[in-house]
Amino acid sequence: MNDTPYYQARLRAAERDTTFESRQSTSVVVGIGSTRLYQIERGLRLPHEDEVIVMAKEYDAPELIEYYCKHVCAISAYCREKRGAH
Repeated sequence: MNDTPYYQARLRAAERDTTFESRQSTSVVVGIGSTRLYQIERGLRLPHEDEVIVMAKEYDAPELIEYYCKHVCAISAYCREKRGAH
């Protein structure tokens, strides 16, 4: 399994709350369909920023926002590129 930060965060949340043990029950809490959640957790699709914010909040995993900004966000990548060009 591709252990993305999103998957790891859900598993840590499941240790505190059994609701997060399955994608099906998690999808109800986070408002992301279980199929899409699977795709995000497996690294098949990138999450939208609003999805990351909800997961970070519900999983109590603020590091997801930092990860998204550092590795996914196009604006962040653009800014890093511009800084490196000078």
